[in-house]
Amino acid sequence: MSQTDQQKQEQDKSMDKKEIAEEEEREKMLNAENMKHSGAAPAQDLEVDEHKPKRKIPVGGIKMPGFCRSKSKEPCKEDDAKPNETDGDAPAKDGDNGVATDKAASTPAKEPKEKEARRGIIQAIRLPLSNVSSVFSRKKKEADAELGTTGAAGLASVETLDDATQEKNNAATEEDAMDSVRLDAEAGDAPTKPLYYVTIIQAIRRNLSYCAAALVILLAFVIIITIACAGPRREPPSPVRDDKVISQASCGPVEGLVEEDAHVFRGIPYAIPPLGERRWQHSELINKLENCWNGTYLAHNASNVCWQRNRANNTIYGSEDCLYLDVFTPEVRFENPMPVVVLIGADTLSGPSPGIMLPSGKLAHVKEVVFVRPNFRLDVLGFLAAKPLSVAALKPSSGNYGLSDIINVLKWVQLNIEYFGGSKDLVTVWGHRAGGTLVTALLASPRAKGLFSQAWISSGSGQFPNEDLKTSEEMSKEFLERTRCSNADCLRNKRVEDIMNSVPLAWYAVNDGLPEKREDTLKKHKWLVKDGIFIRQHIGEVLRNQDTLPIKIVMGTTAYSGRLPEAVSRDNFDLTKEQVKQYLTNSLLGEKNVVDEAMQTYFDNSTLKKTPKETLHMMISDVRVVCPLMLLAKIRTDVPFYISNFTNNVNLTVDSDAGAILGFFPNVTPQQKRHLQAIQALFFHFVGNREIPQANNANRILTIDQDVNAQVDYENCNLWIKKDLSPFYARVD
Repeated sequence: MSQTDQQKQEQDKSMDKKEIAEEEEREKMLNAENMKHSGAAPAQDLEVDEHKPKRKIPVGGIKMPGFCRSKSKEPCKEDDAKPNETDGDAPAKDGDNGVATDKAASTPAKEPKEKEARRGIIQAIRLPLSNVSSVFSRKKKEADAELGTTGAAGLASVETLDDATQEKNNAATEEDAMDSVRLDAEAGDAPTKPLYYVTIIQAIRRNLSYCAAALVILLAFVIIITIACAGPRREPPSPVRDDKVISQASCGPVEGLVEEDAHVFRGIPYAIPPLGERRWQHSELINKLENCWNGTYLAHNASNVCWQRNRANNTIYGSEDCLYLDVFTPEVRFENPMPVVVLIGADTLSGPSPGIMLPSGKLAHVKEVVFVRPNFRLDVLGFLAAKPLSVAALKPSSGNYGLSDIINVLKWVQLNIEYFGGSKDLVTVWGHRAGGTLVTALLASPRAKGLFSQAWISSGSGQFPNEDLKTSEEMSKEFLERTRCSNADCLRNKRVEDIMNSVPLAWYAVNDGLPEKREDTLKKHKWLVKDGIFIRQHIGEVLRNQDTLPIKIVMGTTAYSGRLPEAVSRDNFDLTKEQVKQYLTNSLLGEKNVVDEAMQTYFDNSTLKKTPKETLHMMISDVRVVCPLMLLAKIRTDVPFYISNFTNNVNLTVDSDAGAILGFFPNVTPQQKRHLQAIQALFFHFVGNREIPQANNANRILTIDQDVNAQVDYENCNLWIKKDLSPFYARVD
């Protein structure tokens, strides 16, 4: 061996020793780092392929002396293979075993697959290991032994070993090294911390029975909550076929018609017909199977109205089998229930009814509101308080039969309106004229508690009975004499026509015009009665004694809700200012010396440009309707009061506000359209939101013209209240 070769080997030896020292230093640092961590990744095992003639030692992947490394001067096997592959004239020497050598033992060029395998081994073993000192110490001893025997830097550790015995030894060395790694990792100073999910799984296995029980309880709880949130199962409504739609009522299926893009059901029975023995008895809601219908009820046609009298021509008409109602709904559905409006319409408590209170499918569709319009008993069949009837009753009482009908309508709504797309929690009872009087009576009735959430009262009466039942029974003696009946059976067996014709005409007296000089309000017949069942005290006392109203209330009327005297009520009859003054002088106003003040208030100080006839009409309305009803509303500070007043020379009537809400008001001119829109917006906002945004406790008197304006008071009423003309001369019904 030449001197150059010896120097080179000595340099390699010094380099190897230096790198061993570096590796030992790196080992110490690695052990210190591993003490900070709780786990180590296991070294990757490699399978031994016995079919391959050449074998790689896995631990050779660690940077040890004699292995390929970037800083070592030892030529790499891949580097040695390149000249052999490219330079065919390179000299070769035969050794004892027939292996070619050149200055140092070299191996043939490795296949690409072997290169990829070697790189995979290096990457796998480079993962952090815990406490691998045994591996490094063993390799250090092997390197020293090889240096001492051969003088080479462990070249044999990377050479291909053809001898079977040598392969077996190397395999044993590899297995020992890998075992050392695993044992060191398991028995290190820093024990491996198990993974979080492994700990959970082990805990579950140890407490399997408890976990199963908890899972069953949790599943049952989820099922119960789901069922509770879902609510009762309802069958979806049948689809519309041939302009017919089917819904479900408490007594069975009901078939209605499609009209004006809405679903309309007419003539649905809500109470047992008040026939025979049920005449002059409080109505009974249909809620029993024996009173229901079989199959599908065809609600296609309007029902007969209850017996009533048309005071204009003094005619009577109607039917005793009349307790039916109509439903107008935009759509039969269960999702997103809509507000409900129950219409109670009657010009007087003896009729006609329902008057102008007729809803339409178009209005229901446009406003997204469900309308319910019922029939109810009127006149003497609906409001007779007589001693023979009180004696025959289970609880000695009589009267207010029509009021019991309306209460059963509200009960029916609570039971059934969800099947027609309405919300039972958002029910507005709207009464107009005598219907408004009945709705006001509902506010004082304990039987109506909880059946509706709000009330709209338009042009009702401000006068309510304050007498007891006995006084009302005494006032019915003349009627009993006309019928020649002294007991309930006789009255119930009479023909309806005979009963209606036996009513004294004084009971039908109306409050036309201004109060007369000899007018006695105490002798006027009052259809409603304090029967002790439906009405127990005056409505004013009920409103005054309640701290908080359970329902929202709005009261109001038009500025022309009174009735002109028959002599001047004709359209072609006009008045002058002097004629109006003469009429005031001949009335109770002349006797009370109020004529001059009234003329000054309504003609001189008024900003309204009205004709003398319109001014007189407004004066009568204030005395009879507007001011008494406003005083009733003023008992509380949370009840708004509105006055519909159209100033553009339009002849308003008592029905103008109701007609505007229902769409019957003329809307030809821009002023008429604005008035209609203003009052409709006020009404339907209240129906859907239970509030009047324009009103507050200080300014709750609303005047409706082109817009809605809030003010503190209505000055016209101050005169009539000061002179004790209001509310004592209010219209009775």
